[in-house]
Amino acid sequence: MNRRRALASWRIVLGAIVAWPIALAWAAQGTWVVPLPGQTVVMSERPLAGVEIQPPPSLAEASIDRVRWTFHTDTPAPALKAWLCQQTFCLPLVGRQGETLRFSGRSAASPFRLRFQLPVTDHGVDRVRVSASQLIIDYRG
Repeated sequence: MNRRRALASWRIVLGAIVAWPIALAWAAQGTWVVPLPGQTVVMSERPLAGVEIQPPPSLAEASIDRVRWTFHTDTPAPALKAWLCQQTFCLPLVGRQGETLRFSGRSAASPFRLRFQLPVTDHGVDRVRVSASQLIIDYRG
């Protein structure tokens, strides 16, 4: 009987040792959601550098897992180009919403910036209002 009780105790201790790192990893994950201010993009040869998006201080030691984005325009603007930038790394966005793992492993403490360009074309649209923008950063820290 004592042997069974001892074996059961070891199973509980072993289970706690195995589960503990998993619980810590789970607790260290998070999501930072950033609603972005609207901006007007005018026709230009150069991209417009948007507002710098500063992460909260609580992400100082965190690293990025995944980044998602969404934005809308007030009028159809098929020629509109967009990039998501962090420091010197800029990723061309392939749509008005999506997700990427290209920022994975980078510091979540570094600011982001959405950049837009409305190239000079003859499509009749000389400005577009970008609104309902949101950045969602999944991080581990």
